[in-house]
Amino acid sequence: MQHTPARNPSALCERASAHRAMAIAALHSDSSLSNRLRRYNHHMNVARTLEGEAAQQQTSSTRDPRAALAWLKAGKALRIDSLNLRDHLRHVRALAALEARGGAQ
Repeated sequence: MQHTPARNPSALCERASAHRAMAIAALHSDSSLSNRLRRYNHHMNVARTLEGEAAQQQTSSTRDPRAALAWLKAGKALRIDSLNLRDHLRHVRALAALEARGGAQ
């Protein structure tokens, strides 16, 4: 039975870094230009894909303000999608008011 390894963001970033190093090594290898370019492009595409997966795993979408406040209290970054500055400030003030009431338990 084969177990799939856990795909956490830090491991994905490490793998992406390794693929970037392999891409640079491919450029400096002793082979034809077309082969070097093919290998470089392959490793860079893999690195970009892994970094995208890591970024997606590090974000979480929610409309629940209590979940967002718990996320903030855990020390994680929060991105507020808003239409303009006024809307953004409305969300920030709502989170501050929720915290003042002790909303995220």
